[in-house]
Amino acid sequence: MYCKNCGGELNENQAICLNCGVEAGKGKGHCSHCGNAIAEEAALCVKCGSWIKTNAAPMQTNIPAGLKRRELVTAIILSLVTCGIYAIYWFVCLTNEMNALTGNEHDTAGVKAFLFTLITCGIYGYYWAYKMGLKRDKLESNSQLSASILYLILMLLGLGIVVYALMQDAINKTIDAN
Repeated sequence: MYCKNCGGELNENQAICLNCGVEAGKGKGHCSHCGNAIAEEAALCVKCGSWIKTNAAPMQTNIPAGLKRRELVTAIILSLVTCGIYAIYWFVCLTNEMNALTGNEHDTAGVKAFLFTLITCGIYGYYWAYKMGLKRDKLESNSQLSASILYLILMLLGLGIVVYALMQDAINKTIDAN
């Protein structure tokens, strides 16, 4: 955490910045996430990508009950250690969570998406990756690159777990923002 007035580093329990004496959370000249100097009217920090004004964030949603952050490293390790069994569970959860966050609960559910991918020998997985990229773009409209194309290319290269990690990161950021 950083002082919004001078950019000095603060610890979590600090109520006042020791550099400038301003109360933690007050000020407009620096990003509270990285300490970078920003314009007073900035909505987004160009150094770290954090939203300065929470009302400027692309999509403020009500987080559905039971939706929690999932640690990326833990999910990747579990996927590898279980020889992909956890990755199936993760795929289903990511699909359902992304549907819930974007208000598309009537889209293909996670279990159905997995079965379609299995039945079509992976072909549906490419479509799934493209659709999840569109939903991620809806969550994070500040993105420069279309996630749908990126996810599709990563799936074509056999890097599905990277797609899962990118999706989970978008979900985690949305949960943190709300």
